[in-house]
Amino acid sequence: MWRFEGAMAGSAAGNGVGAKRIAVIGAGVVGLSSALKLARDGHTVTLYDPEKPGSLTSFGNAALIMTAQISPLSQPGLWKKVPQMLADPEGPLALRWRNLPGLMPWFARFLANSRWSRYEEIANGLTPLVTRSLESWKALAGPEESARLLRQDGLLYVFRNPANLAAGLKEIEFRKRYGIKAEHIPAEELRQMEPALAPGMAGGVLYPDSAHCVDPGELSASLLRAFLSEGGTLRRARVHKLAPDMRDGPVTVKADDGDAAFDDVIVATGIWSPKLVKGFGVTPLLAAERGYHLMLPQPGLALKRPIGAGDDKFIVTPLDGGVRLAGTAEFATPDAAPNWRRSDFLLGLARKILPGLEGENPQRWIGSRPSTPDALPLVGRAPLAPHVICAFGHGPLGLTLGAVTSDIIADIVAGKTPDAPMNALRPDRF
Repeated sequence: MWRFEGAMAGSAAGNGVGAKRIAVIGAGVVGLSSALKLARDGHTVTLYDPEKPGSLTSFGNAALIMTAQISPLSQPGLWKKVPQMLADPEGPLALRWRNLPGLMPWFARFLANSRWSRYEEIANGLTPLVTRSLESWKALAGPEESARLLRQDGLLYVFRNPANLAAGLKEIEFRKRYGIKAEHIPAEELRQMEPALAPGMAGGVLYPDSAHCVDPGELSASLLRAFLSEGGTLRRARVHKLAPDMRDGPVTVKADDGDAAFDDVIVATGIWSPKLVKGFGVTPLLAAERGYHLMLPQPGLALKRPIGAGDDKFIVTPLDGGVRLAGTAEFATPDAAPNWRRSDFLLGLARKILPGLEGENPQRWIGSRPSTPDALPLVGRAPLAPHVICAFGHGPLGLTLGAVTSDIIADIVAGKTPDAPMNALRPDRF
């Protein structure tokens, strides 16, 4: 356990007004952000996680803060393409067939969300979250850490296939209806923007407001340092059970290192969250959407911004430690053995758009995104245990929505109405 006492002058705790004992379960980027925000609000906050904070899914993501990502994966007509995707060993979608029976409820709801009316409802829910994501990060991280770790250079999708480019242009017209900035980049301009790109591309799409983090692991470490400096406590312990007092009393957290009582408990344990909220009126329909990355510490080229491979559906992100190839979705149990081919083939695909990319000493990684069928997280109080607050199910948007979620959680704890589409985030909606 670590604890650093920090001055809290002017805070709720410092004034003795409104301070609560808060537990945050899970030290990924969502849990770290929420713990820091609550500590700054003057609450006494304990953060639980048996693993090193920020070392799991929050470490290996594509490092994007996707301010334009309002379109869920359940695109209308996608079901027609799924068989072809699954048949392609280097395709963007994979499924461990032995896990299909357990995933059927998730996929049934996912396909139901591919109706145009439902697709637009989801976009309405995502838009106010993702469009403020970068500003929330800047406010949480502060000007110095934002300047050190965050870049707003846009996200450039490139296409080899004219038909795929046409689909990308159709997508930007959809997003523009929601106020998202996007530009069509003609083929002849692509190499002016990114000289390392291959010639002969069909064209590209630029989302200029998108941002990325140059070191996701260091971002988590920075959040932890700030949390500890605010007087927060880190307990490297696994939480096994939450026991709410049904008379509106405290919630008992039962962990490896003993029991402790808290006024509110935030559950931010990603794909492992359903076990902790079982019986509390929450319907956490989650699937482990496993993502792989290949880190290239010596890429042999320089990029000015992240590049999206529009044909093959993955991201190439320039980081402080090299270039990261990340993406694809594999549906399996979180503890299933990795299929490292899912990371290895990314290098060959990346060379189709970046022929000079070098792959010496690559580093593989796998993580389980906690994905919902509607691409929206579960955020809010549990109906049958109102002092248990859900903050999980962010899928591939965990980094994007980490700071925004902390804003929402802080408002919920304070008894305020969050500036967010809370009905779309209800923990009992499935």
